Amino acid sequence: MGVVYLDMEAAKLPDVESFNVIAEIPGSERPEEVVVMGGHYDSWDVGQGVHDDGAACIVAWQALRLIDQLGLQPRRTLRVVLWTNEENGLRGGRGYHDALTEEEIANHVAALEMDGGVERPVGFGFGMVGVDLTDEEPDPAYDRAFAKLEQIARLLEAIDAAEIRRGGGGADIGPLMRAGVPGLGLRTVGEHYFDWHHTHADTLDKVDLQNFRRAIALLAVTSYVLADMPERLVPAGGE
Repeated sequence: MGVVYLDMEAAKLPDVESFNVIAEIPGSERPEEVVVMGGHYDSWDVGQGVHDDGAACIVAWQALRLIDQLGLQPRRTLRVVLWTNEENGLRGGRGYHDALTEEEIANHVAALEMDGGVERPVGFGFGMVGVDLTDEEPDPAYDRAFAKLEQIARLLEAIDAAEIRRGGGGADIGPLMRAGVPGLGLRTVGEHYFDWHHTHADTLDKVDLQNFRRAIALLAVTSYVLADMPERLVPAGGE
């Protein structure tokens, strides 16, 4: 039997101060209510961290920028957060949650995350805390919200991104979801993500520009409608 020797240079260093990056379009009628979307901008340093998760940050930023360039201002505040330190303890997502009061968290009507690479997008997975999707008894609030999302998704049929699946969310929005905020995780075909993820191969040349643009459209349309429709995705209190 052979013996393999590994010389590991990785080290855990003391904590240092870091920051989330936040931009928003204030709501025209209900600025206190928020739809938040984003990705995380830290990565494993062996590659460029493009699919995990730098491209998602640019997609979310461009979605907000596109809405602003079109002169659109939804009823609710539409916010982009580029979360820091997802790869090492979810500190950005936790810090965002912890900086909010209970009332501010309750006023988050939806949280959207993109953390599965920027291959061709197909839609969203939708999750809500306390909803057991294996339960034979349906959850009325979840089912009503799911039906609303299916209606929104029809706007994305032209780019083949109209699929809404039961169950979804993300690491960065996890603290918000556990506090009761409905969560949506952008889904892609997922054909090569785990060929690249956390490796030297996670580089910019793996991004297809058309898929990148489709992801911008998917986030822009979905987030804008959620922020602008007359009623919340899930009524306050989840009823």
